[in-house]
Amino acid sequence: MNLTYLTTQELADRIKYNARTIRTNLKDSVLFEGRHYIRPFGGRKTLYITGLGN
Repeated sequence: MNLTYLTTQELADRIKYNARTIRTNLKDSVLFEGRHYIRPFGGRKTLYITGLGN
């Protein structure tokens, strides 16, 4: 399985959403930690997981 990790801005560019919308409206209501994104080392930075269907 080949996983790719994207920043919020990279994800926004791919799915044509504003990065602020992803952070405020989608995260934790549509996108869930551990399944759709991770926070490496417990930090503030969020990395979104892509490539799950490959």
